[in-house]
Amino acid sequence: MDLTLIILVAIIVFVVIFYLRSRGGSPVGRGKSRSLRQQARNQLKLPPEQADQTIDRQIDRLKERFPNRSEEWYLEKIIYDLERDR
Repeated sequence: MDLTLIILVAIIVFVVIFYLRSRGGSPVGRGKSRSLRQQARNQLKLPPEQADQTIDRQIDRLKERFPNRSEEWYLEKIIYDLERDR
């Protein structure tokens, strides 16, 4: 009986982890990314579609220079660079 309970708990833990990973992490992180992306769009003063393309290109360049950082880090770096250059 104890072994069955342990197996059941392990399965539930794996299902929860899989579910959270498939959703892209925590909702708090996504909200921060969304907010940072909006800040970057506002700094660029471009139409939203062009701003998103520019942000995505810049993130790709930053990923080459600084691999394994979070999405929020790249967006914060873009905002910092835009503010510094003004």
